[in-house]
Amino acid sequence: MSYLVLARQWRPQVFEEVIGQRSITRTLQNAISQNRVSHAFLFSGARGVGKTSTARILAKALNCEKGPQINPCNQCTQCREVTEGISMDVIEIDGASNRGIEEIRELRENVRYTPAKSRYKIYIIDEVHMLTREAFNALLKTLEEPPPHIIFIFATTEPHKIPATILSRCQRYDFKRISIKEMMENLKQITEREGIRISERGLLMISRESEGSMRDAQSLLDQVISYGGKNIRDEDIIEVLGLIDQKILFDTVGAIAARDAQRCMEIANHLYHYGHDISHFCQDLLHYLRNLILIKVSQHPEGLIEVPREEYERLKEQAERFQFEELDYLFTLLLKGEEEIAQSAFPRTMLEIVLIRMATLRPVLSIDNILKKLEEMEKVSLPRDIEKAEGISKGQRRKETQSHSSPEGSFPKSLEQKAAKENVPQGHTSSNISSSPKDLSKQSGREIEAYQERSLGEWKEVSEEMWRGLVDFTRARNPILGSFLIFGSPIRISDKEVEIGFEKDSFHYDRILDRGNRNLLESLCQEYFKKKTRVIITPVERGARFEHPFTSALRGDRDHPEEGNHKVDGQTLIEETLRLFDGKIVKT
Repeated sequence: MSYLVLARQWRPQVFEEVIGQRSITRTLQNAISQNRVSHAFLFSGARGVGKTSTARILAKALNCEKGPQINPCNQCTQCREVTEGISMDVIEIDGASNRGIEEIRELRENVRYTPAKSRYKIYIIDEVHMLTREAFNALLKTLEEPPPHIIFIFATTEPHKIPATILSRCQRYDFKRISIKEMMENLKQITEREGIRISERGLLMISRESEGSMRDAQSLLDQVISYGGKNIRDEDIIEVLGLIDQKILFDTVGAIAARDAQRCMEIANHLYHYGHDISHFCQDLLHYLRNLILIKVSQHPEGLIEVPREEYERLKEQAERFQFEELDYLFTLLLKGEEEIAQSAFPRTMLEIVLIRMATLRPVLSIDNILKKLEEMEKVSLPRDIEKAEGISKGQRRKETQSHSSPEGSFPKSLEQKAAKENVPQGHTSSNISSSPKDLSKQSGREIEAYQERSLGEWKEVSEEMWRGLVDFTRARNPILGSFLIFGSPIRISDKEVEIGFEKDSFHYDRILDRGNRNLLESLCQEYFKKKTRVIITPVERGARFEHPFTSALRGDRDHPEEGNHKVDGQTLIEETLRLFDGKIVKT
């Protein structure tokens, strides 16, 4: 007598033996007990989850000599014939090989005849989605109004391929994949009855490899028993099924965490020489990273990760070595690399490159951390800027104030010297200056919007306290806008207008001209001065700096503001940024 494989030996014979589909089996049992059995059923779901087995159990329960009852007796003639597949009234049809319109026409002719010796004539059509469109159309009328002695049971793995007109005429039941826990319990029960010794980890590997299919799990167990006999080791399962040992995955992720590219190369070399499927390794590693991500984001990941307890503890320890952003980016790198490996003519080399990329990945900062470091930088620089601005000598400030308010309206000597150095005519710097309110009013009334250039001669004195207060107020309300404003120079502040100069074509000039920033600055000025104020942004030629000493102090300039080397307490802003973000300068 030929050997009967485990998948057939352990095929469910009553509803309670169907694994993982309790809601479906209970509904069918209630329908039988209440005499509310439909004339057409559609069982959909992945392979090996119990669709055809449930259809047979339903057929036996309806035609059982002691029934109909919620479970077949499996002892009467009708039950035995269905189990053995020889019943004249329970016809199983393969939809893949009987998919044409001629077969369906023959079926339509046969449904007119009453059952030979049962209550119902039941048609079980497997892989029904393989029927042609014409065959489905031929079945429509019969399916909607069949004779009272006919019941159709359709089974399919691809319900989306079935026409809506067919779906609407059936009661649909979606079979779910079987969980690893339920599968392990069933396999353990089988091995105990067969007298097979196997570890829990071995059952887990078989269950995980079956991807939710009970039939696949039983077939894999059959294969492992054929290799290992009555005493099956974990190494036997790994060798027979071509699996990747969890220790290799653990070592790979450990090498990535340690930034050890050399170790990653050794692992890739080991996989190649031992003949492991590289694509399969990538898939297992993706699943491993998925578990680490779940540990990072979930408060109770135990229900989402189906691994032994000791392996779960190792996962938790390894997850502590990564930030979530790093794991997310590593997963993305590997997912893209797996596609490249599958299409490459040199999969080993591609795997080595992918692992090196992952091992040499620089630490990733989250957006929250970046914003926090920017806030720290803002807090560090603002008090020091104010202290530096206040550090200007009172004598120098008094001298500059007197020079700015001289009756002749002349410029401070330092500005005259700077103007001479930049080849600006001396007469031009003094002739256009007027200290009288009347002249100032005339100048304010001119149409000098943001796009008109200005010379040094149009500069007017601005109060240090007023400008610093406006900058501090803006930085407190909007740090980014305030950081732009620091690089401007106040030209004139009157009752109705605030005029600020920016170096022409500079980054800060372009950003401050943005409509949103311009409107926000004008709103903040109105709030600060408590009156309606118009903001004028004036471009200034490069090198034509007309700024107060306190504007340089606010920016963090030191003795030579013209060098553009902005300092914060002895450190350049670039160095401060590098320190906060743990960065380095790369020369290209």
